[in-house]
Amino acid sequence: MTIRSLFKVTVVALSLVGLSSCDRNPERREIQYMPDMYFSQAVKPQEPSAFFADGSGMRTPPAGTISRDFVPYPYSIIEGEKAGRELVNPVPVSAETLATGRKYYNIHCKVCHGVVGSGDGMVTLAHREKGMPIPPQLYSDKIRSEWADGQIFHTIKMGQGQMPAYDKRMTDEQKWAVVHYVRALGRAAHPTEADLAEVEKLGWKDAKALDNPYREDIKPAQLYLGGTEK
Repeated sequence: MTIRSLFKVTVVALSLVGLSSCDRNPERREIQYMPDMYFSQAVKPQEPSAFFADGSGMRTPPAGTISRDFVPYPYSIIEGEKAGRELVNPVPVSAETLATGRKYYNIHCKVCHGVVGSGDGMVTLAHREKGMPIPPQLYSDKIRSEWADGQIFHTIKMGQGQMPAYDKRMTDEQKWAVVHYVRALGRAAHPTEADLAEVEKLGWKDAKALDNPYREDIKPAQLYLGGTEK
């Protein structure tokens, strides 16, 4: 066979192979180059399987199975103090972090805790007569001094009392940012003399009035950062 004849045969063979793949059903191939991959033993979701006695391919995972990207949370809902002792806020304090914390605080927390954490949110006020408890002030001495960052994070994540868990509504990084913002609210409500001096450098009037959490032009983020944008 000459080279030209061999070339013609090769072209015809390749053409036939190409035409064999032109099928309206993308799941069907006339020629299988790797049949072990095409006829996989894996069962697709909700697909029946004759291998199991009940004919169902959907199987209950073994006890203790977790998804590949899942990181189990080691604390139960009543272990807030333990979480406070062992967890450390991994998110650095910055203007960007506080902006993120403020954003998610206003989305998820403000409706009950109020704009500055006074416990006078719209939902709280609307249902107070029906017996809804007033949330604690987030700038109270208890939360500012006794609760570590980890305990605040734990409460956001797991919930407490009538407060629902926000584990799935925010990422852990966003929760930690909210923790920083809660600290900022506490700092704004109880500024030190050094804080007030730094704030006055910004040209704010009546800086001493910042200890009033209802002040309309309160800027807890800047105060928490020492009166400066970092």
